[in-house]
Amino acid sequence: AWHLARGGVDVALLEAGPRVGGSIETQAADGWLFELGPNTVLENNPHVGPLVEAVGLGPDKLVAAKAGKRRYLWKRGRLQPLPAGPLSFLRTRLFSGSAKARIAREPFVRPPSDDREESVAEFVRRRLGREMLDYAVGPFVSGVYAGDPERLSVQWATAKIHALEKNHGSLIKGAFAKKKGPAPSGHMISIRQGLDTLPKKLAEGVPTVRTSTSCRSVTRKADGTFRVATDDGTLEAARVVLAVPADALASILDDATQGDARRFDAMPYAPIVLTALGYRREDVEHPLDGFGFLAPRCESLRILGCLFPSALFEGRAPEGHVQLTAFAGGRTDPEVLDLDDDAVLRLVTGELKQALGTRAAPVARHVRRWPRAIPQYEVGHGRFVELARDLEARLPGLSIAGNVLGG
Repeated sequence: AWHLARGGVDVALLEAGPRVGGSIETQAADGWLFELGPNTVLENNPHVGPLVEAVGLGPDKLVAAKAGKRRYLWKRGRLQPLPAGPLSFLRTRLFSGSAKARIAREPFVRPPSDDREESVAEFVRRRLGREMLDYAVGPFVSGVYAGDPERLSVQWATAKIHALEKNHGSLIKGAFAKKKGPAPSGHMISIRQGLDTLPKKLAEGVPTVRTSTSCRSVTRKADGTFRVATDDGTLEAARVVLAVPADALASILDDATQGDARRFDAMPYAPIVLTALGYRREDVEHPLDGFGFLAPRCESLRILGCLFPSALFEGRAPEGHVQLTAFAGGRTDPEVLDLDDDAVLRLVTGELKQALGTRAAPVARHVRRWPRAIPQYEVGHGRFVELARDLEARLPGLSIAGNVLGG
């Protein structure tokens, strides 16, 4: 909408929630700055940096501290650093000798002879073995998708990994081939006043922004334009972009597609309970010298992992304090959403005491529930992509965007 408005297009943005930004939500008070949705943005897309600059937030852009490159994994009752490269992988005690030997054999594993779509778990077991699934790829999938590797599609959820085998016959061969090309760039960033500053700034450049306005339906008129019905009247438009969750997509396009859009209702989502906590620095034993830690599903912790926001960016905690942000739930543990806030806090603080050596109750806390946090690109996800392209072809001028399809 911001780009269209800059280009002279008459554009209106409809937002069902009371504020712009969707899942980007920042709470700031008393020296604390809590991100209750995403915590960082990866500046690896060429449009991200220029966008931040163009809306005037360049001076407020924060690049994550170098410590953010260090990640921890919970294994056998303690946190262990994940290897950061080939040499540290050879030296680490996180993986057994047999797991390391299995990695060495990976270039000789033949790709499958058929085109059957594999889950992430099937792919990793076939190429790298069970241990790498449990203690490397599985936790990664939990951290990115809050997903179940037994159900996520390697083709859709980890497309770059799938492409390495398809194009090079091996992950290791593909990784070496990639190294010969241009080096990947992009920092992990945030905004000094919080991530929600970015959508707020973008909204300032859009002439018509209607919050607390739910879109009920989008239908095609006889002249080819669209009628957009909301709970606050109707609009007419030559083009419509829908960047909404799958269930909203199914409902909004129900009439215009004679019910075909209802198939989007089948897209699964992972629920997340985010718990942001503030502690006095002296009450946390761990040095917090990293991005955070992940907790494999086969280990003892119920939380998916924890970030160390105050170690990444300045201004996230008052002097002498630190901030921790833990995540629970996901596709493998949706029952966490049934717990009340007190039970969630007991669960999270108890497990952080085990992992990080917290010695007292937190001095600040926020619990935020996201019942439909992240769409899951599970085996068969291609049917939703095909459905979207079919509906766009049937309704020229309609674009289906957002994270329901491609990230």
